[in-house]
Amino acid sequence: MLMPAAVLIVLLLGAIAVDLTVVHLRQRAAINAVSSAANDAVTFGLDEGALRRGVGYQLDSDRVSRAVVQSLESQGFVRDLVGPPEVIESEPGRITVVVHVRVSYVFAKSLPHGPQGTQVTARATASVEQRSGK
Repeated sequence: MLMPAAVLIVLLLGAIAVDLTVVHLRQRAAINAVSSAANDAVTFGLDEGALRRGVGYQLDSDRVSRAVVQSLESQGFVRDLVGPPEVIESEPGRITVVVHVRVSYVFAKSLPHGPQGTQVTARATASVEQRSGK
């Protein structure tokens, strides 16, 4: 009598472990994607006109936004985003990218009235390091 209950409990705990692992892995993948997008933003977001005029390294907000979206698209994250990526330039040459990603559960969504998934947040910051020409 106790054996079927024990098997059911072990299966339930295994399902919970798998769902939590899927969420954790998806969050790690989102963090890696956002880190890459932030790096691309400070690299490809350079305002070339300002650099040629001798003003120095400045970021063009349109190029930064395009670089972030293209980077996330190339990594397959755009379809799972809850909203558009947040691109914040907290100080000149420093970009923070924040995304909210939907993650679907594997086993929990099969339960009646069970949750279909959750939402994770990934944040990364990249900044420009300028060296003198010596």
